[in-house]
Amino acid sequence: MPTLKYITMKYIIISFLFLTGSLFSLNSGFYIGEAGGWDKIETWTNVELFEEKGGYNSLGLKSALYEADEYTDLLIHFDDNIIIDASGNYAVESYIKNTTKEKTMGNASGVFRGSKEAIILYPGSEALFAGNNIMDSFSIEFWLNPSRFSENPVLISYQGTLRDKNGNLIPQELSCSIKDRKLVWNLNNIFYTEENNSYIKLTGLTSIIPNTWNHHLLRFDSSSGLIEYLVDGELEVVQYASKTGTEDGTIYSPLIFSTSKPFLTLGNGYIGYMDELRISKTYIQTSVLNRYQERSGEAISEIFDLGRANSILKNIKIEHEIPKDSAIFYNYNISNNIETMFTDTGWVGFYSGEMLISQNKGRYLRIKMNIKPDGDEKLTPSISNINIIYEKNLKPLSPLYLNLTGQNNGVSLSWSKMSDPDIEGYLIFYGTQKGVYFGSDAKEGESPLIVRGKDITEIDITGLKNGELYYFAIAAYDDAGTDYPGDLSEEKTCRPAPIGKN
Repeated sequence: MPTLKYITMKYIIISFLFLTGSLFSLNSGFYIGEAGGWDKIETWTNVELFEEKGGYNSLGLKSALYEADEYTDLLIHFDDNIIIDASGNYAVESYIKNTTKEKTMGNASGVFRGSKEAIILYPGSEALFAGNNIMDSFSIEFWLNPSRFSENPVLISYQGTLRDKNGNLIPQELSCSIKDRKLVWNLNNIFYTEENNSYIKLTGLTSIIPNTWNHHLLRFDSSSGLIEYLVDGELEVVQYASKTGTEDGTIYSPLIFSTSKPFLTLGNGYIGYMDELRISKTYIQTSVLNRYQERSGEAISEIFDLGRANSILKNIKIEHEIPKDSAIFYNYNISNNIETMFTDTGWVGFYSGEMLISQNKGRYLRIKMNIKPDGDEKLTPSISNINIIYEKNLKPLSPLYLNLTGQNNGVSLSWSKMSDPDIEGYLIFYGTQKGVYFGSDAKEGESPLIVRGKDITEIDITGLKNGELYYFAIAAYDDAGTDYPGDLSEEKTCRPAPIGKN
């Protein structure tokens, strides 16, 4: 009697816990970003991490950058502590530092602080300024942000010499300097001919404003002799490399010669910042003038395993900053089938903090974020933290009170009905070894046998061998399906036998 009382109380306690587990669901969750790290992002397309105030990293658009190609002669990003030429054509001797606090493109810019801080570039054999070169079309461009105006700052300087037909030395100069708050380009004897010395000077019209970034571009078109200077994409000065300096049909080609070891100097006497310096062996039609020009970014998380089929995705809370006219589009993909995670279908859009509908069920989850800049392509949205909240589909408890009765070539099983409303049926496991349920004798089928319907609490298994000892256990399954049953019940044994011989 005491034993029966204990079993009865145990059943009541377990049933109560089962009911309370159904009434008060237990949410689970995890983080991506500030609280959980960004290593859970698997695919990065035009996105990067940048440091926010407080020292944590946010996810946003990656800045547009020039990339070295077949036409690139020189490319300096100023993003690394060691200043290098990304094209590999120039050896760099740098006396400046970079800073992440001021930049237009990439992660940093170069800081120039006067005559003692400059960059010297030594051209390799393939560089335009290697000497003994007849140049074709070319372009020189960079971003500039002066802090204050020093005396005679020279941004770019090349000094060379060539010999005329009589063997006399002729000085050459290509320089860019600041005078009276205007940019001045000197191309002296760069377009030299044996008949005429060539002195070309282009002075900008736009005054340079301290603490303001501007893009400067000098370009030459060898097909027409056209020389143009542009500021922020707007034309400032036009001239022709020709006999008259106009479009007269004569076209002079640029020549670079040097009787000594050639080099270029950057930033001599300049005080301020420089970014994205590029020299190209072509006429640049369109420059990158905006930090996020023609960019959109995409970040896709790894595949998260929520632990069990038909777990419920309840909420995705995101901490983000979205400047005016910029945007972030959020999507998730949830499924019980992991193979669908590798396709580009099944994505569902959502808003941060939105309570998701109960049909969002599955075991596997992925998050996708599409990031768009503002209309001027100068501002990026940023994401600092993602909190994913879900209700794990807990597996059913094991059925209680499994009873077995031997029959002629069979066994009759019964068990107690379970109160969990999610139960959809039961699995009957049987076999001829303890804990090994690979039985195949029953006419009803191989182990496990599926009993569909939670109200069915008994079954007769036929076709078994009389006298053979069979081991049985039973498990419930819910809407996760028969592939995800709950815990097995206590194992019971029984020998089939003719009536009267049990």
